Amino acid sequence: MAKRTILAHSVALLAVCLCTSCATLTTSQGTGPVTATPLVKWDDLPIELKKASAPPYSAISYCASRASSQGSDSSAVKADLAECLSADLLATQGIFLSCHFAAMGLGGKAYVEQRRKCLMQSGAKPG
Repeated sequence: MAKRTILAHSVALLAVCLCTSCATLTTSQGTGPVTATPLVKWDDLPIELKKASAPPYSAISYCASRASSQGSDSSAVKADLAECLSADLLATQGIFLSCHFAAMGLGGKAYVEQRRKCLMQSGAKPG
């Protein structure tokens, strides 16, 4: 792996750790902290984390090809593309990043399937 790639992944991982440790919410009664981290869609991640967890070109190409089989219905194409790229799921920033790293050595369909499986097993919710 190139030094720049390793550095980018390290910075992104550090950002996730810092965001997670700083995300302290209070209960509705205000009696104390709750350690829940908010669930977000991949599209709502900070740009640094999006870059660090972006699917490889082979996965994007696979999903685009799969979505094009939906025909001319633009909403069906968009929904299929979002599902294929797991952009339809809600998860924490850290889960998105760790599942990307877990599937990073794969490409195309294998990457897409492994990433989605990891996200679902890690607690991602449809959203």
